[in-house]
Amino acid sequence: MSTPTPDMPQGDGERPVADEEHAGGIRGLIRDVLAFDRGVLAILVMVPIAMTLLDYYGMPWHYPEQRARRPMQAYGEMRPTPAPLAEVVANLPLPGPKPVRHYLWWGICCLAFLVVLPMLVAWLFAKKSPRDLGLKLKGTRKDAPTYLLLYLLFLPVIYLVSRDPAFKQTYPFYKPAGGKPLGADFLLFEIIYCSQFFAVEFFFRGFMVLGLKRYIGWASVLVALAPYCMIHYYKPMPEAMGAIGAGLLLGALSWRTGTILYGWALHFGVALTMDLLALHHLGRL
Repeated sequence: MSTPTPDMPQGDGERPVADEEHAGGIRGLIRDVLAFDRGVLAILVMVPIAMTLLDYYGMPWHYPEQRARRPMQAYGEMRPTPAPLAEVVANLPLPGPKPVRHYLWWGICCLAFLVVLPMLVAWLFAKKSPRDLGLKLKGTRKDAPTYLLLYLLFLPVIYLVSRDPAFKQTYPFYKPAGGKPLGADFLLFEIIYCSQFFAVEFFFRGFMVLGLKRYIGWASVLVALAPYCMIHYYKPMPEAMGAIGAGLLLGALSWRTGTILYGWALHFGVALTMDLLALHHLGRL
């Protein structure tokens, strides 16, 4: 009778696994980490890093002139700036009208943490160019009417929710002083707001959805969904819940079209319409 070899079934019929496959401890941990695809690892580690930096250092209330506390209400909540950051940004005077400067700080941080850093990480570790991450229009013109149609379909919903007291209290984030016509300060805020939406679309639909597309396919849309919903936790709950559907829709569109630019236009178009309707209901337009 022959002696069993490692290639022959034994006992319960399972093939014995080599000792190195059972390796635990530090060696096993290192082996498991090194087994990750470098591109996937870089993208998925960068996501919580970028979001944490933004939430702790880059929100409007982190600018020194806005550090005083007041009751929490959407983006009106003011939180103390961490001491080390306060020492730095206190010496960084920003241009523009004083009431808008903390939003300018927010816009700059969104571009830094959600665009520049992820773009650098994608290029260094995943070999992804900005075009690979959705910054392109060539070959996508046939998809533009889809986004326009979606905006038109959203208009009745936007109008209805704009009448809700919670939304009127929240939007626009920057409310010009009463009794004065809308001027350059409101225009500057909307430009900043627009750049913030570019950062959001690039991060979630470009860096995450398109950045992970080659590795996990359609699942990249779902991977980006939870963190996208979570950034809406400062806003009214219906909007946070609606972000789930919006995240699925915008993610699927960017996955299919390969661009984030139309999604950016749609996202900001909806937000601008909400701001203008809110001002209209307040008697400012």
